[in-house]
Amino acid sequence: MKHTVMGIYEGDDFASYENVLPIKSEELAVLMGWKDQEDYVYDYQLTKDQITAIEQACSVSFPSDLILFLTTSQN
Repeated sequence: MKHTVMGIYEGDDFASYENVLPIKSEELAVLMGWKDQEDYVYDYQLTKDQITAIEQACSVSFPSDLILFLTTSQN
């Protein structure tokens, strides 16, 4: 699975930012609190705590002026 963080500006409908995460699904599931396989298929608006955890786990930094979402797709 490919996990991507996408960011939009308040009031916009289209992503202005996109970053594919270098993380395994199992590791991301722990950070996100996912319990079932179905949890992987939804889009999530990320909380500040989730953003921080993903940034630390992936050694990345996300823009702070965007609303960030996590999406998952099949490779």
